[in-house]
Amino acid sequence: MSIPELEPVKKQMDSGSLIFAIYLAGGDDFIANGALELMEADLKKTSTVITTERLDAEPAKTEAWARLGEIAINVPMFDDGTLVLITGCGKGEKLPSELKRMISSWPPHVRLVLTGNRKSETSPMAKAIKEVGVAVAVADLKDRAAQTLVERLAAENKITLAPGVSFLILDLVGPDRGSIEAAVTALADYLGPGGKATAENLQGLVLRSRKSNPWDLDEAISNRNLKLAIKIATRDVEDAKDPKSQAIRIMYGVNRHARNLLIACDLVKQRVDDKTAMKSLNLSWPFMWERLRNATSRYTHHELVTFLNQAVDTDLRFKRGNVAPVVLVTDLLTRLIGPGR
Repeated sequence: MSIPELEPVKKQMDSGSLIFAIYLAGGDDFIANGALELMEADLKKTSTVITTERLDAEPAKTEAWARLGEIAINVPMFDDGTLVLITGCGKGEKLPSELKRMISSWPPHVRLVLTGNRKSETSPMAKAIKEVGVAVAVADLKDRAAQTLVERLAAENKITLAPGVSFLILDLVGPDRGSIEAAVTALADYLGPGGKATAENLQGLVLRSRKSNPWDLDEAISNRNLKLAIKIATRDVEDAKDPKSQAIRIMYGVNRHARNLLIACDLVKQRVDDKTAMKSLNLSWPFMWERLRNATSRYTHHELVTFLNQAVDTDLRFKRGNVAPVVLVTDLLTRLIGPGR
């Protein structure tokens, strides 16, 4: 399956451009593996034996960069090549000395794929990689694009989907391309060519693997979408090893977001500039302030103050009460967002 974000990279390689490294800002294992496949195909032009190493840069005491440095200086005697995938590069704010040395004089036997956070395509690491390769911004699949992908994969696997099944698949596995492909493949293997997938077929074949992003609940609250907010929160509680503790964490997050909305309301009323507003709220990215600012049009100052005045009672109810955690988070969100939303 082709990956749209990597198609321009493939075209560059096919045209003869030398791309020694790819920095992926966002994405999942499926996209990282797609980038590795591109690099492998390119490396095969000069290497007969290719070794792949997967390293993790996220731990505080990671040895990923030291290992990369070793790979770079250990030039093979024959025409061997090495593919290196380093995950967990975070915001790409720091450029390790080993990587800096490689960029200044790239070892031709090495191809490198780095994965960082979304929106880190302009980070120092990404900019440095552009000297010897490309930085790719990988966006989450939007709802319609994800549905189109499900339908296309179904057609490629020679099965049809009953009405609503593509939505149900996405509801179970989320926008992760690898998970979508695995789900459709499982259905195709079960049904066989010409089969038609129904909602009943999903049971037992497609497990719920969708995980909410840390910002999903905040966005649902900002958009005043009660149904979606409850869905996100209850799933997080149900999937947790300790539902009560997870419900308490959700409560703290909801209260924090409500306080930020209240502050944002005041900042909008005062007509402060964006930079001052971001500093007041300790926000790193302009889009965070933009979302909060837009959300202030959906809430009144009185609503937010009333909700936050109940914070102490809410805290006691979550920590000392015997009410089911799912019921608690549902009540919490309903009081903030409002019923019927």
